[in-house]
Amino acid sequence: MRPIFILIVLFLSCFQLIARKTTVTTASAINNGSWVAGDTIMMKNGAWTNQSISFKATGTALNPVVLEAETPGNVILNGSSKLAFGGNYIVISGLYFLNGNLSGSDVISFRSSENANNSTLKNTVIANYNPSLNTVDSKWVSIFGTNNKVDHCSFENKNNSGTLLVVWLTSGVTVNHRITNNYFGYRNSNLDINGDELNGQEIIRVGDSSTSMTFANCNVTGNFFEKCNGEIEVISNKSCGNLYSNNLFLECKGMLTLRHGNNCTVAGNYFFGNGVSESGGVRIIGENHKVYNNYFENLRGTGYRAALCMVRGKQNSALNEYYQVKNALVAFNTMINCSQSFSINYNSSSTLTLPPINSVIAHNHIYNTSSSYTNVVIDQNFVSAMSLTWKNNLMNQGKYTDFSYNSTQVITNVDAKMSQVATAISMYEPNSNSLLANYKTAEYSEVSVDIRGRSREINSKFPGSSETSGTVSSNMPVKKLVGAGFFNNPSTLFNPQKMNNPFIYSSLTGTIQLKSNVAGDICIYNLKGEMLYKKNVFAHSVVDNNLLRGIYVIRFKTKNGQIFNDIITVI
Repeated sequence: MRPIFILIVLFLSCFQLIARKTTVTTASAINNGSWVAGDTIMMKNGAWTNQSISFKATGTALNPVVLEAETPGNVILNGSSKLAFGGNYIVISGLYFLNGNLSGSDVISFRSSENANNSTLKNTVIANYNPSLNTVDSKWVSIFGTNNKVDHCSFENKNNSGTLLVVWLTSGVTVNHRITNNYFGYRNSNLDINGDELNGQEIIRVGDSSTSMTFANCNVTGNFFEKCNGEIEVISNKSCGNLYSNNLFLECKGMLTLRHGNNCTVAGNYFFGNGVSESGGVRIIGENHKVYNNYFENLRGTGYRAALCMVRGKQNSALNEYYQVKNALVAFNTMINCSQSFSINYNSSSTLTLPPINSVIAHNHIYNTSSSYTNVVIDQNFVSAMSLTWKNNLMNQGKYTDFSYNSTQVITNVDAKMSQVATAISMYEPNSNSLLANYKTAEYSEVSVDIRGRSREINSKFPGSSETSGTVSSNMPVKKLVGAGFFNNPSTLFNPQKMNNPFIYSSLTGTIQLKSNVAGDICIYNLKGEMLYKKNVFAHSVVDNNLLRGIYVIRFKTKNGQIFNDIITVI
């Protein structure tokens, strides 16, 4: 064995000599390089303006090709800068796309002259990266290929048309992508001439209607969605076999929508509406979906945007229309003070004639602090053909529309003894002496843990998303812990509105000349969003900042509330 060991050591030593770390200052240096397994391409700190990066490389699982910032967050790509890469085992890390004006093209694409496979985008930010015309349709991230990952990235303030992140599929190819631990925030709707939301403004779309019967096997887990209000579909599932778990939706005017495709699982997600109008939960269309262990609180959506909506389908539906809900399981979910917890058989068109069939709604818990909330609404169009099994759903108080139930389907007037617990965002869970204990079940062995990863006893599972005891092994996503490390705690600190630059910065004198003819507050931040300097200044002031070498964001707020932002590089 010793000679073999020596040969391995020699091989690894030779590899280390071959692998390179190359510092680059332009896109052409990246694009024209010949990169091999183990190479690291280091982008030098500074502003990269109008740089189109497009390269391919072949790494290995142990020795990927890495494209990284010299310092995470200090490589600022702006203007029309974009990135495309293809090949195998590539890692992109630490880049900051900020305040660009790229139009009609992907900001980041997992495809150059060929698809990327087994590759990772991580610790990267795209913020305020919008064309001047918000009607231009473009994507921020397009994922092609197979076995790719987007992890711990931050995306904020997309204001033009087009889905933020798209998984593109080829019919019949299982892609196995992972979208994990990212932050998505602050998207508002672009409207048509009637004031309605334009279609295609989702945050994430997995597939499209033409590939919706493809088994994609994508995993969307641990992400934080805040005020993502582009349209009714925050996430649009358009393929089969995907898992959506442990994501948090905060004040989003939309849904996690199983729009096309079958056999998907939605488990252990959090939906906090905080009373925001049109905030919604999960919408089900298609076959064999499972929705369990989810938590919905203070959602104000109704109909399509209810906490849980089952949609009526269309006879002989085309791929881009509405397939009938069949064999759905909706179990062990908790709804707290939602305007409409269950909207069943809903569709705005009476020409759709296929109600949900062979589906089960069981062991859910609705807890309302007021009787004014509606627990169940069933649309009566073509309801005679509907086949739903309701069992052991606890609903303490609330209203029902066109829904009659017996005491095994819905149990009322039970004191669940709910109280708020100190999770990252406080949530309601039953106390140890809750009367929910009288309605435990042994059904559904696949539901072996609760929303927070606590073990569910095989023969005595509590209704709703939470058990009352056990070891927590799955934590609610935390805003400060998801996303890019250098961006960390996303905020709307830097206003996305594009304004005329009011600054003249001199790298020779280290001073900032304010062009504004009005007074206001000037602030300087590092790229973590930490304030380093603040001063109230007069019109046309000169500010001596004495900053160390690095990249900074300047923010000037006038007395009338206008906000201007710019990036400076101190050399």
